[in-house]
Amino acid sequence: MEEQDDQVSMTVEDSCRGEAILEDSSGSETDDEPEHFFGLLKIGEETREYDGVKKAFLAGMKEHAKDTQVFAIYKNSAPTSPMKARFAAFKAFGKLVSQKNGGQGNVNVKYGWYSGSKEEISQIISHGFGRCNGQSHGVGVYLSPTSFLLDRLESSRADENDLRHILLCKVIMGKTEVIPAGSKQRYPSSGEFDSGVDNLEAPRRLVFWTAFMNSHILPDYIISFKAPSTTTLLINRMNEIRNLGFVRVSALHLTMVKFLGPAKGALISRLYDDFVKRKVTGVQLFQIVRRITGDDQLLIEIFKSSTNKRVGRAPRKTCAVQAAAELRRR
Repeated sequence: MEEQDDQVSMTVEDSCRGEAILEDSSGSETDDEPEHFFGLLKIGEETREYDGVKKAFLAGMKEHAKDTQVFAIYKNSAPTSPMKARFAAFKAFGKLVSQKNGGQGNVNVKYGWYSGSKEEISQIISHGFGRCNGQSHGVGVYLSPTSFLLDRLESSRADENDLRHILLCKVIMGKTEVIPAGSKQRYPSSGEFDSGVDNLEAPRRLVFWTAFMNSHILPDYIISFKAPSTTTLLINRMNEIRNLGFVRVSALHLTMVKFLGPAKGALISRLYDDFVKRKVTGVQLFQIVRRITGDDQLLIEIFKSSTNKRVGRAPRKTCAVQAAAELRRR
């Protein structure tokens, strides 16, 4: 890291591919009167900084990139004293993590996505994080690595102008520990660890305990955009599950118990009985199952585990198949 005239130029690597995705650079704002949004400074479209953040965002949108339009990108310029204090805290905790991990610069700073409504993101910028948004792998604040933006996208909400907004945050990962599915862990298992992940080799969830959520996460950019509807994304999720194959209800129930506990497993079983009796539609069942599970990727993992026990005869349509068909007819 080079420091010149108190301005820091820093390259941050993608946590999955290890490739540089953007470069922070002071003086990248427009020469016009600064325009603020959520207390952030709007970045000029002609700048390298804008181009770098936009490319990272569209890369995360994957097959939806061609149908996605970026309207504006805002940088956290810390215009208020509380914001400046959070910047200082992030820097101070980075130094502490480095010292704890041997003083060899092992801060392990990454980028991660966090989405929500316009109001929630505004509150985060002004006051910091105030709630946990995940509990499938421990209870904490969940962000997604840059390559898995779509995992966070469904939490975004369109505002009055039909725009959605997502935060790109710097995060201090430090030394990470694996948090198993279904864990209710709320703190590091020991002072050795600074954050959690669902998988060390290819994490999809970056987990930060509430004690660290405003010291280890620093909102850096807001991207305002229009993208395919959540219905389209839901169909894609259901198709992903449908392509895993068919599952016995008994096998799915056993897997649900393993991942979610007996109470939620029994609830899934009762819901499926209602589906078979046509008391609920495929869409209703699928949406309720998603709410109970609380995490799309965990739901996919549950189906993958259940498909180890295939049916021997021609199976009935799964709820995912029927739900996808119903949504397309709407």
